[in-house]
This record gives sequence, structure tokens and C-alpha cells, in this order.
Amino acid sequence: MNKVLIGIMVVVVGGIAGWYFFRSGVKAPGMQIGTENITPAAGSSGGNVTISEESTGAGSEKGGITGEVVVTYTDSGYQPNQVTVKKGTKVTFLNDSTGSMWTASGVHPTHQLLPGFDQLKSVVKGGKYEYTFVKVGTWKYHNHVKPTDGGIVTVTE
Repeated sequence: MNKVLIGIMVVVVGGIAGWYFFRSGVKAPGMQIGTENITPAAGSSGGNVTISEESTGAGSEKGGITGEVVVTYTDSGYQPNQVTVKKGTKVTFLNDSTGSMWTASGVHPTHQLLPGFDQLKSVVKGGKYEYTFVKVGTWKYHNHVKPTDGGIVTVTE
């Protein structure tokens, strides 16, 4: 009987913890492609997605961005905190905060939502982490050093 009660308590506490960490919706950011601005969606937070024209080609197609996307980590969190990219796009996470950044896949602390998407160590201001998304899906991520800061990368074909 005690084992059943303990099991139920673990499930309830886990559910509450999951709700707490994932309750805030991630808002669509503003984007910048070259020198052309794309207006953020209504109700979105600010931020920029910068695409550099590399050998993979840059541009925006229906269903996501191709090329390289830069997400900046600041004292306010990841900017932008939500991006949609094409499969094969490299996303660079730059630390421009006063603290450490350790970008990793959800779910904290195991990082197993997308195995391999884990910086494995923290970096100070000026440090970066690059990851090429090759698996289609919606991937939550966070700063392992400050797990309440996070975002979403959606990868399309």
C-alpha cells in the first residue's frame, strides 16, 4: 500500500513540475533576413533571426528558413525564443548575457528530447554553440544553467 501511495505522489509531483516549467507559451519572434524586416506576429516578443548566406544557401521558403540561424542568449533569455527552420539548417546559439549559457534539448535535466542536442558544458559571454538540425519535429530547449530560459526550434522538411 505504501509503495502505491509513493508512486502516486511521484506522478503528481512530476506532473506539477512539468506544468510549472512548460506552462508559459513561447511567442513567435520578429525576424530579419538580410536587410529586409519581417514584422513580428501580433502578441509576440521581440528578437531577431539572422540568416547568413552560406554555401547551403539562405532564404525563406514555405515551412521554414534555410541557411544559418543565429539565436542570441541575453539576460532576458533566448532571442528569438522560437524559430522554424528547414531540415539541415545550422542554428548558432550565441551567449551575450552576463551569465553562463549551456544550451540543451528538453527535458531538464536529462536532455533526452533530442539526444545529441546538448552543448555539454557552459560558456561565458562571447561563447557559442552550433547545432545542425537533421530530424524533423518540434524541439524544446533550455539553458541548463538557468532552466527557466528556453525556446523551441521547429524543423520542417
